[in-house]
This record gives sequence, C-alpha cells and structure tokens, in this order.
Amino acid sequence: MTEMLRNQGLKRVRMRLFTAVVVVFTLTCSGSFGMEDVVSASGPGLTLLMIVVLPFVWSVPMAFVASELSAMIPEAGGLYRWIRRALGEYWSFQAGWWWTLSLYIDSAVYVALALGYIQSQLNLSSLERWLVGVAIVAIFTFINIRGLQITGWSLTVIQVVVLVPFILFVIIGLLKGTGSAFSPFQPHGQSLTESMNLGLAVMMWMYSGWESLGTLAGEIENPQKVIPKALMIATPIVIVTYFVTVAVLIRAGGSGQWVHMMSDTSGDSAGIDFIVAAKIVGGAALGWFMFASAVASNIGLYAGYLATGSRPAFQMSRDRLFPRFLGKSGSWGTPWVAILLMGIVNCVLISREFTALIVMDIFLLMFAYIVIFVSVIVLRVREPNAVRPFRVPLPTWALTIWVVIPIAIAVFALFTNGDDYLVGGLIGVLSGPIAYLIFKAVYRGTTDQALEGSTITSTGELTEFGAEIEGATS
Repeated sequence: MTEMLRNQGLKRVRMRLFTAVVVVFTLTCSGSFGMEDVVSASGPGLTLLMIVVLPFVWSVPMAFVASELSAMIPEAGGLYRWIRRALGEYWSFQAGWWWTLSLYIDSAVYVALALGYIQSQLNLSSLERWLVGVAIVAIFTFINIRGLQITGWSLTVIQVVVLVPFILFVIIGLLKGTGSAFSPFQPHGQSLTESMNLGLAVMMWMYSGWESLGTLAGEIENPQKVIPKALMIATPIVIVTYFVTVAVLIRAGGSGQWVHMMSDTSGDSAGIDFIVAAKIVGGAALGWFMFASAVASNIGLYAGYLATGSRPAFQMSRDRLFPRFLGKSGSWGTPWVAILLMGIVNCVLISREFTALIVMDIFLLMFAYIVIFVSVIVLRVREPNAVRPFRVPLPTWALTIWVVIPIAIAVFALFTNGDDYLVGGLIGVLSGPIAYLIFKAVYRGTTDQALEGSTITSTGELTEFGAEIEGATS
C-alpha cells in the first residue's frame, strides 16, 4: 500500500521563495497589458483610483485567505481540497469544475492573444498562425510535464523579458510624457457608477489569480511556509506595478488624447495601448521592446496557468470524481496526463471564437471565489484549534466582515454586465451540478483520505499521508 502511494503520488521539489514570488506575479499580473481597456472604459483618474482601492476589498482578502488555507491544507489541487474539507464533496466538485473550466478557457485565450500580437507584425495564414500556437502549447506542455523547477525557471526568464521594457518605458515616459495621470477623471456625461461598472469586471480579472499557487502545494517543499510568504511579497509588487505603469501610460498619451477619447460618444475613438505609448515616448525601438513584452506576457500567463489549471483535475481524479486516467503521474512526479489533456484542448480552442467563452469564464471564476471565501469562515468556526502556520491576523468575526466585501463585489459584477454575460455565465455554472451527477454515478467518489493528503503538526511542520501509512505498517 505504501509503495503504491509513493509511486502514484506527486514529487515535491524545492522552490525558492524568489521563484515562488515570480510564479505569483506571473499568475496575477505578468505586466500590465489589459489595463488599457480599463482606462478607455472608466477614465484615467478613476482607473488609478480603482487600482489602489480595489485590491484591499478584492485581491488582498483573497491573497490572505489563500495563504491561510494553503498553509492549513497544503495539498495537491489547492482550492478543491480546501473546499472539500470545509463544505464537502459536492461543493468542492462544483468549485473545482468551475475553476478548471475557467482555466481551460483562460489558458487558451492567452495563447490566442500572443498569436494576435504576432499576427499584427507577420502576415501569417490561418494554418501558419495555428501551427505557431501549437508550437507554443507543445513547448510549455513539455516544460510543465518535466516539473515545477524547470517551469519556475522558464517563468523567471519570461518575466525578465516582460519587465525590462516596462522599466525602460516608465523611466522614459516620466521624462517625456506630457499628460496628467488623473485627467480626465472619468468619461464625460457618465455617472461614477456607470464609469466604474465598465472597467470593474476587467480589473477584477486583472487582480485575480492569488489562489492559483495553492494548487501546486502537493509538489512544493514546505508549502505551508513558501506559499504565504510568496503571496505576501507579491501582492504589493503587483499593485505598485499596475499603478506606476498605467500612470505612465496615461502621461505618455498626453492630455489631449484622453480628453478627446472621453468626450467622443461616437464609439470611434479609443485609447492607446502600451505598444503605441512606448513608440510615442521612446520611438520604434522601445515599441518593439514593448511588443516583445506583450508576447512574452501572454506566453508566461499561459505557462503558469497550464501548471495550476491541471492540478485540481488531477486531484479530483484521485478522489474518484473525474476519469481515472487524469490521476496518473509519471517518473518526473507531475500529473502528466492532466497537463497533456489541457494542452490538447488548448490546441483546439486557440483557433476558435472566444467572445462567448470569455463571458462564461469570468462568471465561473466569480462563483469559485465566493465558495473559497465561505470555506475559510466555515473552517474557522468548525476547526478553531486546527494548526494554521499562517493565519489571517483577524478574529473570525472581523475576517467574516472582510470577506463579505469581495463576495458582494463578485455578486455585483455578476449582474451588472448585461444579459449575455448573465445567461452565458449561468449556463456554465449549471454545468457543474450536471457534471457532478454524471461523474459521481460513473466513478462513485470516495470517502477515503486523499492519496495526496497531508497533516500539519502542532509545530507547523508538514507530515505526508504516505509517511504516516509507512510508520503505521512498519
């Protein structure tokens, strides 16, 4: 029995704190591409205000909650295992299904965005474009299967390519930009609520991903220590990155550009993106550097989410709620079948129309987040004395109030983006109960302790389930 557990489980590898911070930064930011849409929709001043305020009521609570749950339950699958312990099999399956479905879509979107940038410079045929996408997927699928160490190093190299152009852009933009970062504050003729609604969903998406590193806890040495530290370090870095780069973007465009955009009600006027802004302040050379950054940013996001997005499916398979073949791990100690399947699906999706899928994607993510926030409170009440190597420094009643705020924001976002968003999202959410009935009937589920299960000792150390079995049988 012990040998079977050891052979079938995942291999823990050493991940340095610096690498873990890079992984979190990649999953939550990877440059500021996408924030241009918020500036265009909500206005320069309101965008910068939301960049500062939103994290404290949206992403910072999730970063702290994910730190506590990752430290308390450092198991493969992350949020799926947290929710299973708090709310049971049904809700853990729902959240795992919603989150996994969302990540399958998200990861393919990032490849498609990278291909869009490449296509803007190269006249590729549809087949050539798809083949380039398949090559990107194949390379990073192999890297992910090889293990977290090589994945971490590849993400580090990618983030160097992403950030160096941004650093140059910030320096040159501050010197040569002429615009006022906070002017105009919002689009002309709109109320504050209307302006905020337009960019809120995009910014919530830009500030998501804090829970993702926890899905890798079953493969990281000392995850109960490394993951919380990485999240606490990366959170302010992401906020500062967004604020500084967007402020320089607005300044680089000049006051006239944004005033004209805000006053144009025809729909023909649009803001500028980071590549155009880089050309304005730094010429063609800086524009090309920013182009490389944009491609690398999306490839980094793809590589990161290919890693994290495959882990819940692996653990759900081990808990007999998904096809059994997804629970296989190879000699490299990674869930290679789950990673490979995600890569294959991505190859299919990158040539498809994404509009409807993205609508469903954000909706699914919001529902999964709500269940995570509920789970941390349930565990605080049900297991008040459980060992928590990292604990949100708030009493349970105060933590409850804090997480109610992002839950309310998520619910608000669900109903303020139009009927297509609501209907498409509900279709995605309702697929969860249907999938549960099917997989439960076929695979029966299990009440056994998970093969990748673990416990935290009274001193905060990690004890593997397999080690406990070995000690009991020796």
